[in-house]
Amino acid sequence: MLISWKKSISLLILESLNLYFSNKKSIEKVSFLSLEKIENSITKPKNQGNGDLSSNIAFLISKEVKLNPSEVARSMRDFINQLITDKPKKNDRKSIIISKIEYAEPGFINFWLQTSAKLEVVSEIIFNDKFVLSKKNSNQKIILEFVSANPTGPLHVGHARQAVLGDAIARILEASGHKVFREFYYNDAGNQINNLMLSVKARLENIFPDHPDFPKDGYRGDYIVDISTAIREGKVLSSSKENLEKNIKDFSVDFLRKEQNIDLLTLGIHFDSFVLESSFYSNGGIEEIIAELKNNYKTYEKDSALWFKSSCYGDDKDRVMKKADGSYTYFVPDVAYHFEKWKRGFDRAINIQGFDHHGTLKRVAAGLQALNKGIDKHFPQTLLHKMVKVVKDDKEVKISKRSGSFITLRDLICWAGDIKNNEEFINLTNNETNSSKIQRGRDVVRFFLISKKAETEFTFDVNIAQKQNDENPVFYVQYAHARACSLMNQAGLSKEKLVISYKKVSERQLLEFAKILNSNKESNLFMKLAEFENVFQTAVTELAPHLIVFFVKDLASDFHSYYNDTKINVENENHRQARLFLVLATSIILKRCLDLLGISAPKKM
Repeated sequence: MLISWKKSISLLILESLNLYFSNKKSIEKVSFLSLEKIENSITKPKNQGNGDLSSNIAFLISKEVKLNPSEVARSMRDFINQLITDKPKKNDRKSIIISKIEYAEPGFINFWLQTSAKLEVVSEIIFNDKFVLSKKNSNQKIILEFVSANPTGPLHVGHARQAVLGDAIARILEASGHKVFREFYYNDAGNQINNLMLSVKARLENIFPDHPDFPKDGYRGDYIVDISTAIREGKVLSSSKENLEKNIKDFSVDFLRKEQNIDLLTLGIHFDSFVLESSFYSNGGIEEIIAELKNNYKTYEKDSALWFKSSCYGDDKDRVMKKADGSYTYFVPDVAYHFEKWKRGFDRAINIQGFDHHGTLKRVAAGLQALNKGIDKHFPQTLLHKMVKVVKDDKEVKISKRSGSFITLRDLICWAGDIKNNEEFINLTNNETNSSKIQRGRDVVRFFLISKKAETEFTFDVNIAQKQNDENPVFYVQYAHARACSLMNQAGLSKEKLVISYKKVSERQLLEFAKILNSNKESNLFMKLAEFENVFQTAVTELAPHLIVFFVKDLASDFHSYYNDTKINVENENHRQARLFLVLATSIILKRCLDLLGISAPKKM
């Protein structure tokens, strides 16, 4: 709705400029000024005393035509007032959305909107189930790859951030009409898997991490003990000596994949497909890439190794693809994997990765372009996120006993949900489908980890995460929704019944509501609700779910302020209905935002 208001005001500004410059015979009509530039000049002022919307277009015009911005702005104000006065004479009353317009030094034009115009956003929210959720992109198939952890240990806090970021992006893309396919890519090839096997084997032989015979690059967390215990119970050790290491390796990878899946499902994350890096070694995918690049003369041999001419595609130097010992460098299977994504017919590929993957991006992109298959240069599009720092009692926490070296996703859920230990976590996930502790931990972790831009570092404060008051932003937002539901229940009506009731409201009643809902607090809520359309569209375009978080926190704040200032369920029926109308619309958008973020919207707290 804010977008349509800006458009309407922009048209008025453009009309006023035509009138203004028609009186300036020495100045030609400003062809440089587009409707888009005018719309971009209109913003919401920080100070409510400066109107609902404000434009600084006079400054842009004054630079071009060498006039004082004050003169331009004052004249525009007068012409717009004239246009507004003339509209009712032309039976164009419905197009009038401005109640007042003022000039402000040194060249701003401030607009106050009619309450009836503001009320339109509330009507749209209530009467349109898909308010701002567009289906125009329904033909685009998107593959979204995220988490993609090595199956060598529990998921850490970086994976947690990536998981909630990826899922939230998938949700907003789906809400905008895209078809999103979620995929997890397992890096199950390479030395790290062998180190996992050797670590488990050492624990099976009662060799502890502090023993000199323990693998130098081995994994030292308690989860290695869990795997070795499970192996003993599963009688894997009864295998022949030749197959023992392979069986330990397969069992350990399978064990950790299952554990990672439990943590992801607990966080409310699901995937449509899991792909193994090792599959590209066995299915000929890597050989296909090498053959194509050789055929395209994009490789050469040097020092008994096969090199890729990646410098031809923006890389700072050429890269080894196949080493002298016959093994492939790590970016080669990545090229094979992304080529396979493209062959599956996806229109767009989005990857979410940690900043430590920055160096491989150019190599993968270069490899895809060198295949000469017509792959778009933005395939894949990669979103990089920065690290997460965990703080408890004002001190950084770096090590988890279970992982042995890092804080895990499960640690965050347990802390936030007041789950005492790993045993309680397992019990809750196995036996309670609707555990309040799991739900609380999930909501807090999700909200916290997408509350900042992906490319900025984030500090997860355990003490704030555990609070059940306004200091915890998740509680604050959820309580706003619960409070709105409580107000409707106190009136003896559910949200669903109110929607049905308001769909029967006449235009005359709506105009009556507009007269009643005229306080500053109500105006704040109207304007905040009107922003949602633009916030959502920007979040989709920029793959930025944190914008939804910023918005919903502000909306909750405005609603709490309104609640504290205004009695909703008053005796006067018209006033009660009008205010509940606004409460209902606010509750709908609060829930919609929480749904987009994958967070629950409780009706009671």
